[in-house]
Amino acid sequence: MKDFFLSLMTDRRNGPLYEPIKAVLWLVSIVYGAAIFARRVLYMCRIFRSEKVPMKIVSVGNLTLGGTGKTPFVIALAGIVRGELKREPCVLIRGYGWDEQAMLKKKLADTPILVGEDRVKQAHRAIKLYGSSIGILDDGFQYWELCRDLDIVLVDSGSPFGNGQLFPRGLLRETKRSLRRADMVVLTKIDRKVPEIDRVKEDIKRVNGDIVFVEAVHRPVHFYDHKARREIPLAALSGKKVILLSGIGDPSYFEDTVRRLGAGIVEHAVFSDHHEYATRDIETLKRSCDQRSFDYVVTTEKDAVKLARKSLYFGKHTLLVLVIEMEITAGKEILVDRLRSVLRG
Repeated sequence: MKDFFLSLMTDRRNGPLYEPIKAVLWLVSIVYGAAIFARRVLYMCRIFRSEKVPMKIVSVGNLTLGGTGKTPFVIALAGIVRGELKREPCVLIRGYGWDEQAMLKKKLADTPILVGEDRVKQAHRAIKLYGSSIGILDDGFQYWELCRDLDIVLVDSGSPFGNGQLFPRGLLRETKRSLRRADMVVLTKIDRKVPEIDRVKEDIKRVNGDIVFVEAVHRPVHFYDHKARREIPLAALSGKKVILLSGIGDPSYFEDTVRRLGAGIVEHAVFSDHHEYATRDIETLKRSCDQRSFDYVVTTEKDAVKLARKSLYFGKHTLLVLVIEMEITAGKEILVDRLRSVLRG
């Protein structure tokens, strides 16, 4: 059912059969938009108040529902704060996606990761327990309860605003006008070489003329053999046939990445973002694997975390995990300067 509604929200299903459902979703999106607007007004009029904590807060968020690379960017940002600014950050995460917090804790083993819906409370805990002076607020652009010192918004360069409609008719959590609050936009997946990228920047500049742009890509690092627990070089997939498994926000980008590594894709088992795998999902895919000629099953780190948590394996078939990191390809010096300014301010 979730996949069905997602296909309507992204206009993958069209025609007279689906138009009545889309009309209902559009009406619901009007109510949703009104609620978002009312909440924003209540905070702007200080009827509701954002709390200022004695710690610098850098928010990382987005306008759309998933697929921008928020978790890899948070990991990269924590590395920049530690490496370039010589500060120890903490990460404040809501925790609705178990796979995302598990990835953060794995990649940032020495960084305090505070999980909880009340991130004001978690910020105070970080100060008290760890003496944190800078916190990264994960998924923070719509979190009005906490004042922030820098608002970074991630935008997928290939699909910046989905179909331009608010949830649930589209993928937008807020309208483009909300970018007036942002200090910086990170254009992710820039390696797709989107020809309209200058038009995307101009579109955003019309909303916020002071916005600063940073560009980034998801850079493959190596593969990881899920069963043998060893690294496999990227070149090992060149000329191989693979079956992909993913439950992420942008499965097509995962496909593109694997193809660029020289692999041939036999099949891609696509599930919705944050899908909780069940034994029947894997058994179905294993039966499909048994009938195909291929070399490896390949999945993402996010999916591997969920598979391991439920002890789901592929029997005789080798499962490789594609390990990626977010690499800033343009504007890193601007980002570092802004972070330094925040710490000085």
